[in-house]
Amino acid sequence: MALRDTTIDPILLESARKQFIEKGFAKASVSEICRNAGVTTGALYIRYKGKEELYDALVADAVAMMETFMKIADADIEHLSDQELLFPWYADKDRLGNFFDMFEKVRDQFTLLLTCSAGTKYHNFQHDFAQKLTEVDYRYYAEAYKRGFATKIITKEQLHIYLTAYWELFYEPIIHGMERSAINDLCAGIERWINWQALLGLPEKMPF
Repeated sequence: MALRDTTIDPILLESARKQFIEKGFAKASVSEICRNAGVTTGALYIRYKGKEELYDALVADAVAMMETFMKIADADIEHLSDQELLFPWYADKDRLGNFFDMFEKVRDQFTLLLTCSAGTKYHNFQHDFAQKLTEVDYRYYAEAYKRGFATKIITKEQLHIYLTAYWELFYEPIIHGMERSAINDLCAGIERWINWQALLGLPEKMPF
């Protein structure tokens, strides 16, 4: 049995990535992807069922990264120490920079996910992620309120709006191709602008 030519896969994926960025997923053409890659459509269909699987392969690492982030965040909150419970709400510019470092590892994939997902199963990615995160973070807030650290009452709907706006601060620099060095200055601004302590009525500084 002849071995499959694995050198074709990266060429196909790069051609598909360029097509999705240039035209969007819906208008991207399988025949044009193959033509630009210098392969036949038959060569593509041996490897992928169509452009949907090409897109899935191109964003797989970014999706897995966000799923891992969510899994780590979704802890057994009631058994967290006070310090572990409050820590996520105190984000300085260095911790904010860690988020961007995470995105930087899969920047091309994450850009595709944020800008070219219309027509794919990820078309509501940003809203769906914010919704899942709201469920997790509201439990953090509710536990902080129960323990007497959070003093302001907010609804889950309000937290969802706050989180949606907050995460846009991370998405937009990626979408606009901002250099990592410029993002450092942005992190300092985000730290000054977003004050979770004031929103939730938490102590101004970590009480530990």
